[in-house]
Amino acid sequence: MRTYLSIATLLTAASIGFSFPAHAQRKLPLPGCEPLPEVRKALEDRLDPKLLDRMKFPDRVARKRNMLEELIAKYPRELAPRELLRDLLHQYVSDEYQSLRDRWVKMAQDSPDDPLALLLAGEALWSKNTAESIRLFEASKAMAPNFPWPERELAGVYSSGKYADVTKAKDNLEAFFSACPASTDGFAQWLLNKTPSLQPNFAVALRARLEKETDPKRLMDYKKLWGWEFRTRPTQEHGALRTQISRDLERLEALNAKRDAEWQAFLINGYKQSGASKGAITAMEDRLIREHPHSNEAFGIVSDRWDESYKEPENQNDVTAWAKYQKEYEETLKGWIRDYPDNAYLQRHAWFDSIQDDYSISEKDGIPALDAFLQSVNDFDGPTWFGFYYPVAAQFLLERGWQPTRALELLKQARTSVEKVRARDRDDDNLTDDELKQGKDAQYQQDLRLDGLMLKAATLAKRPDEALKLQASIETPPAAERRSQSQYWWNRARFDAMQSRMQDALAYYQLALQTRTDSPKPSHGKLRDDLNDEAHALWKAQGGTEVAWDVWSKPASGGKDQLADGRWEKPTRALPLFELTDLSGKTWRLKDLQGKALLINVWATWCGPCQAELPNLQKLYEKVKDRSDIQVLTLNIDVDLGLVMPYLKEKGYTFPVMPAYSAGVLDDFGVPQNWVVDPHGIWRWKQFGYDGGTASDFEKNMLSRLEAAKAEQ
Repeated sequence: MRTYLSIATLLTAASIGFSFPAHAQRKLPLPGCEPLPEVRKALEDRLDPKLLDRMKFPDRVARKRNMLEELIAKYPRELAPRELLRDLLHQYVSDEYQSLRDRWVKMAQDSPDDPLALLLAGEALWSKNTAESIRLFEASKAMAPNFPWPERELAGVYSSGKYADVTKAKDNLEAFFSACPASTDGFAQWLLNKTPSLQPNFAVALRARLEKETDPKRLMDYKKLWGWEFRTRPTQEHGALRTQISRDLERLEALNAKRDAEWQAFLINGYKQSGASKGAITAMEDRLIREHPHSNEAFGIVSDRWDESYKEPENQNDVTAWAKYQKEYEETLKGWIRDYPDNAYLQRHAWFDSIQDDYSISEKDGIPALDAFLQSVNDFDGPTWFGFYYPVAAQFLLERGWQPTRALELLKQARTSVEKVRARDRDDDNLTDDELKQGKDAQYQQDLRLDGLMLKAATLAKRPDEALKLQASIETPPAAERRSQSQYWWNRARFDAMQSRMQDALAYYQLALQTRTDSPKPSHGKLRDDLNDEAHALWKAQGGTEVAWDVWSKPASGGKDQLADGRWEKPTRALPLFELTDLSGKTWRLKDLQGKALLINVWATWCGPCQAELPNLQKLYEKVKDRSDIQVLTLNIDVDLGLVMPYLKEKGYTFPVMPAYSAGVLDDFGVPQNWVVDPHGIWRWKQFGYDGGTASDFEKNMLSRLEAAKAEQ
């Protein structure tokens, strides 16, 4: 039985549409820059994330939906509840989302003189018929020049995709912020991040608004303000800004005597940005832990301190060190799970995450952990996430040879979930050819991985009939991209082995070994090479000798191509011609760096893999900083830029740091990344993620990339 009723039965005519005589349309009120106070309070109180997070998925969706529908019925001219309902249905109830879109379009047809109806119809058609969407936004804008929301939507349409137009995007966003100068609307803020010229005025307007504010919930927007101020002011003014933050904190402490954990964490963040001493910060953190010992905020402090005290072993080959670290972490984690009962991650996912790389765990202990993890996914995350979490669970089973039939069923459910998500997001008419290609490539990679896991599960479960169901997708021609070819041939090998075509399977295993771009590396004290092990086992089963195996499995010889391994990829676009000032006040221009090979690291203080990688980057920087042919730079994407300089001083890092979050340089904010640029300014390589390893491994890898870039013509 479904937890929620049909939208057609729940939404009244007043809530889903509003058809009025044409002559009355212009007299209807239009949404302002922010929701009405009573609407905002209802959204904050009844959709409190802490409350929703404790609810199971169907109940959470039903609560959000019912509450939004009530607000729409009561306040039919408010925009925020309508957009939140649209987003909820789009993500979780796709069939009724389409019904909602159709109703919004019809509403505009029935009320062509209503700017709000035109706006909603435009939102409904964006990505389905984007040209018509633009027309509707423009019509709404022309009909009500003081109505800001069509301009926000137009700025969004013109910010990317086939209709991208930098000038139109900026002009419309500027018009929106002229009408709503201190708006903290999430979509508008995202667009503002891509438009540096508008950011200083916004920071000024937001400060003016907050200096008149007394509501504690609104006062927490100071955190956003400080981030914008650090990112928009010259570095030489940062000292004065820290002094200003100290004054802000004095006012904030006087205005709100209620010291719940969230408020205290907010103040601690401010004191860090103000430049307060480490001792003062520690004392404030100790107070938060003492007064709110079981809060999520306390856990954040406690876990950060543990990470600082218990460093992961640097040597990925050190079995003893990693076993010791794993045991210490698991014992600590058990205590955290006990002490923080309201922390959703700890209660639902943390234990299973902790044992995924622990191959010493027994089936007796591992299966209950998996069961609890899957139950939490089913209860709290919902079907949309099955396509992500179920393959993780299946791989956990398959790597240990446990319950292959169950793994196969999980993978079938994952594929069903993936197809539903793809159907939901299909037919976006505003994607460029490059975006379409990237989307297809990502789907192909995902399908290859799912096929591979399903073949392994079918093999272990002795179910060749299940493998046959995959034949059509497995025997298609291989993709041209090299990074896909190894998995493709591996799938062909597994399939033919199941069909008892052993010679064909060996031929495909050899191709899989020769075309792989990611050489297996030790991780957490263990080296896994499933492809090599599978091929070797089949080779021996066919009577092959070890001497011949060494010859047969030897990698094909190659030249520069062999650099395309691991997480390194060829960029598909040119590097932006940046001109950025680092935290020491020095300006860096790409055009001024001609003649040098560049290593550009993208990082953030809150990023765990970045924290592990940066010591290696610092050692490399110290080694090459005086060279005339190589330059190491970094792009920092912290929203709270005021935290970065204290972090650098604490760690002793001296490499150049250029704030980039609001600089309009980055399209992809994933961290960590490493970019290699040749002496002509051409972006040659990019690497996502950090694989671990020693400082010498990192140095060798990066220098080999840089030297190769110098040789590129």
